Amino acid sequence: MKVCILTTAHSPFDERIFHKEARSLAEAGYEVVIVAPHERSEMKAGIRIQAVRPLSSRLDRIWRLKAIYRAARQENADIYHFHDPDLIPVALWLSRKQRKPVVYDVHEYYGDSLLTRYWLPKPLRKSVAWTVDHVEKWAARSFAGIITVNGHMAELFRRQNPEGEILHNYPLQRQFEFPRPVKVKPPVILYLGGINRERGLEVILRAMVVVSKSYPEAVCELVGPAETEDLGPEFSDLTPWLEQGKIHFRGKVPYEQVPELLAKSSIALVPLLPTLNYQKAIPVKLLEYMAAGLPVIGSRFGYIEEIIAKNQCGLLTEPGNPESLARDICALLADPQQALSYGQNGWDAFHREYTWEKEQHKLLSLYERILAVRDK
Repeated sequence: MKVCILTTAHSPFDERIFHKEARSLAEAGYEVVIVAPHERSEMKAGIRIQAVRPLSSRLDRIWRLKAIYRAARQENADIYHFHDPDLIPVALWLSRKQRKPVVYDVHEYYGDSLLTRYWLPKPLRKSVAWTVDHVEKWAARSFAGIITVNGHMAELFRRQNPEGEILHNYPLQRQFEFPRPVKVKPPVILYLGGINRERGLEVILRAMVVVSKSYPEAVCELVGPAETEDLGPEFSDLTPWLEQGKIHFRGKVPYEQVPELLAKSSIALVPLLPTLNYQKAIPVKLLEYMAAGLPVIGSRFGYIEEIIAKNQCGLLTEPGNPESLARDICALLADPQQALSYGQNGWDAFHREYTWEKEQHKLLSLYERILAVRDK
């Protein structure tokens, strides 16, 4: 059986798309091809990447739909699996014209997220968000199944399409084979993943300046792509903030390098702001921190608060408050044994409850149900 995975907004080697879903399917015996913008077509880990020309802008994702459709149609797969709402027209063509079963993998609340996108003019945000949300729900009726990332999102789509699964974006246990932490490490504070204002960049910049005054040996590593266009005017020149706060921008790194960076860190941050999207999301970085045995400082709201409080794996900071974040970082630096205890609690909870290996059977079960219906 052949599976064709489609994405425009993600790398073909995206953590969820490639390392979790595609590899799980390939290991289960499916032939897997990923159609995505990329420099070249290639094979990796038994998965074929069918490249279309890389995108030059966000609008280019729309202009490139015809090329994505042509490439997908040429694959003549038994089942198609797409990841981005801008691919809904392609998915509908495949479902209605080609009579192919199509799975929609919904990563986030796209309508809610558009309300805070700096690149979208403010007068248009509400109408664009409303349109995307309604088109997404309307189109869901035409698909063979819907994959979501939490129960709340699943319920929203279940009203339109009862077939689907909740696939929590939990880390791969085989990728995060850390020993249970037993010793205190040097003061390296880590933020992992894409970062911008609503993910707490301004808060980290301000907080680390305060932390450095009490703990000049502490450094902060920001690992992932950064968006600075939406920062306040006082951050037009980041150099003094980075120097005073001992902050290093590493940029995006290959997924395979993430465990090494986690192993070298001692405290991890999830300082997201309580936007509509993040109030309902489970940040995968939080679970990766727990897998590495790191004490976590996370914003006091939503799933972040629920997971940290339930597992006693860190401290809860007031969202958007750099003074609160600085106090919490200093508290863990001042009490390394307590920080170690939080890290051990998180490590235990990850292995007990939050691994991808406990989720992947739901993906395979969904595919089996969809293909059984097709073959009737």
